[in-house]
Amino acid sequence: MSGSTKSVTFKAMLPNDAVYKSSTGTGKYVDLTGGDRRTTLTAGGLKPSTSYLAHYHKMGTADATDPCKSSGDVVGGVIATMTSDANGALILKGFQTTDALKDAKYINIHEAASLATVPLCAPL
Repeated sequence: MSGSTKSVTFKAMLPNDAVYKSSTGTGKYVDLTGGDRRTTLTAGGLKPSTSYLAHYHKMGTADATDPCKSSGDVVGGVIATMTSDANGALILKGFQTTDALKDAKYINIHEAASLATVPLCAPL
């Protein structure tokens, strides 16, 4: 491996939602020799038995001060898709090329069936 592991903390993006207001999570990623990034996201406080997916995003223009509210385009494709367990917890793991993620400014976790529902986001 090259580089060191970097960690991020997710913040709840739907604080007024009865289910998602207490959602939490962390992310770790490391750039590996050969040009790949390994990402592991751990989340809780989500809806039980619900499919979620995660993306890296570049900075958008909707909010210049908070990357998570900037509505940036997806970069690097989907990190992973996973169904939460009966307690609303999940772990998402994926590999992507570091070149595809060079402009990434945040990671968010969406409901897979409703991409507009974003319970968690972490600025990078």
